[in-house]
Amino acid sequence: MRILLFGGFLGSGKTTTILQIAKYITENKHETVALIENEIGEAGIDDKLLADSGLQVRPLFGGCVCCQITSDLITAVREINETIKPDWLIIEMTGLAIPGNIAKLINEYCNFYTGFKTITIVDMGRWPELKEVLGPLVTGQVEKTDLVIINKADIAGSDRTEIINDIRELVNTAPIKVASAADKLPPDIIEEVIRFE
Repeated sequence: MRILLFGGFLGSGKTTTILQIAKYITENKHETVALIENEIGEAGIDDKLLADSGLQVRPLFGGCVCCQITSDLITAVREINETIKPDWLIIEMTGLAIPGNIAKLINEYCNFYTGFKTITIVDMGRWPELKEVLGPLVTGQVEKTDLVIINKADIAGSDRTEIINDIRELVNTAPIKVASAADKLPPDIIEEVIRFE
């Protein structure tokens, strides 16, 4: 099982991006995908799933299921690996989580995966404001990530080059891609997400 862990502040476009990637994997790679939605207070897949406890699984589309968790994440990842056995597990973290911290836990307690990658989605239009107001939270989401997708490039009013350079200082060598997930994500960006070296 390969794991993709998505982070990014509330409203950055994580769910839209994730669904396109999951669909691409199932339709073009013909592999199975399980999604864990761990979002709080955002309209997404989680609104369609109600669970009192444990793990609820619901089919989304061919070869893709959504897993709603109310127990802890590590337990859910292990349970999905043992019961569903997907080719891919995509985890959408809450917009207030630091992906690097979650990655550390998964690396420590879930050593059965064959590939692991963190992807942070950044809202291009709101980056300067969020960085100013929420500093350590939004920069912490970008630091120690394996890939950054700067999203909503089609509606951003901010200086693209300035934002890319600002994020580059935080991520060092991690690839940075610019996209608009509201449009269809280009295959090269999706392939970058699912590529393991």
